[in-house]
Amino acid sequence: MLALRFVVLTLGVALGVFYPFISVILADLGFEPSGIGLIASIGAVGFTLAVPAWGHLADVRLGRPRTLQLCGIGAAVAVGLMTLPLPAVLIAVLFVGFWVFESAWQPLADALTVNAVDGRSYARIRSLSSLAFAVGAIVAGFVYDRTGYGGAFVAFAIGAIAMAVAARSVPDVGRAVLHDRRRPTEVGAGRRAALLGSAGVALRVAPRLGLILVAVSLLHVGIISGFTFLPLRIGEIGGQPSDVALAAGLSAAVEIPSMLLAAGIARRIGLRGMFVGSALIYAAAIASWIVLDVPAAIIVTRAFTGVAFAGTVVAVVLTVAALLPPQLQATGQALYQTVAFGLAAIAANIVGGVLYDAFGHEAVFGLGTAMALAAAILGWWAFPRDAGRRAPPSAEPDRAV
Repeated sequence: MLALRFVVLTLGVALGVFYPFISVILADLGFEPSGIGLIASIGAVGFTLAVPAWGHLADVRLGRPRTLQLCGIGAAVAVGLMTLPLPAVLIAVLFVGFWVFESAWQPLADALTVNAVDGRSYARIRSLSSLAFAVGAIVAGFVYDRTGYGGAFVAFAIGAIAMAVAARSVPDVGRAVLHDRRRPTEVGAGRRAALLGSAGVALRVAPRLGLILVAVSLLHVGIISGFTFLPLRIGEIGGQPSDVALAAGLSAAVEIPSMLLAAGIARRIGLRGMFVGSALIYAAAIASWIVLDVPAAIIVTRAFTGVAFAGTVVAVVLTVAALLPPQLQATGQALYQTVAFGLAAIAANIVGGVLYDAFGHEAVFGLGTAMALAAAILGWWAFPRDAGRRAPPSAEPDRAV
């Protein structure tokens, strides 16, 4: 369990010192908002294609810790190379490489955690990542005020390698077997689903999961618009790197107590209520960014998005944990990340970049507000009332999952 906690902590540190600053780093390198949106969207395409493959590789082939090691080292190399004096096109390629490898981090960490602990303990362990992210982002922001963004690449690479080293000691469950050759009457459906790898099997095992993923994708159009374009808005109204860091860090800091309370609240209002409530909070916060023009006021709203993000993560991760067996958790959590930070990011970044250039931040955050409201409506119908009983494991090595 100590190794798992260290993985979660180092994951948070690595992302905290780098992820909140990506758009302003690219702006500092001379990219316009539309170019930043294009790079982020291409990265999101790579993310979307890669994360289901990482989930399949983890559940069926290499195991979750080893796959996490591979992706930690790959991301460290991609970001570390950005310290070299490279042309803009290669910098863009390396950013895409970063997103491809980083796409596996959270789903694999979540899969390892939910397979090791219950729902309440998941929230406690996951909150360590938020704590590390908050501290890392805030400290890094004040450092970057004085040094510029050059240290972000080195700090990220160190954190990623530390996570990869720690992952080696995390225990794992067995591999998934996608179909059973000894049961020809059952195998037809299993083989058809297996054409899509473990993702196809997961969607066959839990048909409700598809509609849940649509709701998650809608909500994350708004969330990603904040990740990408809110730092640019803060810069436009006179904010400094430390303001960008405080906005991200406050959100992550508020996630910590929110995450600790979320599992208990979900038992009272249900996973459906948790997701819908989080989506409505996001809608209100994103709508406020249309009118706010003071960095400090925007920073305050990020406390509310921290509550909403914690509720969203707990609702979705525990729903996936309830619907799928342990052998398919990396795949299920990867599907969550695929639609949330892959498909939704493609739409948010491409459309958002064009809207930001043509009509300003009002159009971007107006679209994000509408998508969050749509997610709340669909989530009310799609999410289960509560977690129910955990899907049984498929422990036998020959058994169809």
